Amino acid sequence: MSQIRNRLWQQYQKAAQSVWELPPAGQSFEEAAQAPPVSPLDQQRRNRTVLVHGYKDEASVFSPLASYLSDLGLEPHAVTLAPSDCSVPLETLAQQLADFIDRSFISYQKLDFVAFSLGGIVARYYIQRMGGLARTSRLLTVAAPHHGTLMAFASRLPAAVQLRPNSEFLRDLNADADSLASIPFVSIWSPFDLMILPPHSSRMPVATDIAVWTLRHQALITSQRGMRTIAEQLLAEGQSLPDPTFHDMAGRLPLARRTTGEGFELQRQN
Repeated sequence: MSQIRNRLWQQYQKAAQSVWELPPAGQSFEEAAQAPPVSPLDQQRRNRTVLVHGYKDEASVFSPLASYLSDLGLEPHAVTLAPSDCSVPLETLAQQLADFIDRSFISYQKLDFVAFSLGGIVARYYIQRMGGLARTSRLLTVAAPHHGTLMAFASRLPAAVQLRPNSEFLRDLNADADSLASIPFVSIWSPFDLMILPPHSSRMPVATDIAVWTLRHQALITSQRGMRTIAEQLLAEGQSLPDPTFHDMAGRLPLARRTTGEGFELQRQN
C-alpha cells in the first residue's frame, strides 16, 4: 500500500504544476490512515475534483474536505475567487474559475465540481454559459441558492441582486438547466439552512437532491456527515468509506496565499 501511494504521489507531482494534492493534515504521506485501496489504473481514470467556495470564503475553507478526499485517493483542487463578498457580478467570478481551469488542467481532462453556496451558481454559469459542460464529468452543488435566497435582499451589491429569488440572472440560468441532465448532477442541501431561505431553493428538478440534516450552512462541507455525503457521490457506488477525522490544525502547515483565481497548496510534510 505504501509503495502504491508513493508511486501515485510521484505521478501527481509530474502532472500538477501550481496546485498540489493535499496530504492528510498533521501526518506524513506514508503515515496516513489507511484509505480504501486505489490502483494506479483507477487513479489515472479518476477525475480531478475542483472545489469552488462560497460567499466571503476562500480556498482554505475546504482544507478538511480536501484532506479527506486526498485520503480516499482523489485529487482535490480548490480555487480562490475574489472578491467573494458579492461586490462583483457572478460572471466575473465565473471567468476567474474558467481561467483557473485553463491554467491548471490539460484541455481534454474531465473534471468533477464540488461547489458550495454562491460557488454553486458560479460553477453552473461556467458550465452552462462558458463551455464548461464539455469538460464536466460530474457536478455537486452544496447549499447552492439555485432559486435565490431571501438573505440576498440584505445587500444591494451586484451579486447579491443576482442571487435574489426570481432575479433576471437566475431566471435566465434556470431556463436551460435541462442541459445539466447530460451529466450526473447532485444538489446537497439542508432543511435547516438559515442562509438559503427558503432552504428548498437548493433543490433542482434536473438534479438528484440529497438532504443532509445539519444545523449550520457551512457544516455541509465541514461536518463528518456532510463530507462523507460528498465523498460518496464522487466515488464509485458501493465503496466503503472511513469516517472523516479532524486532525489537530496546529500540526498543519500554513496554506500558501495565492493570487485571485489560483488554488491553494499545502507543502508535503517530511
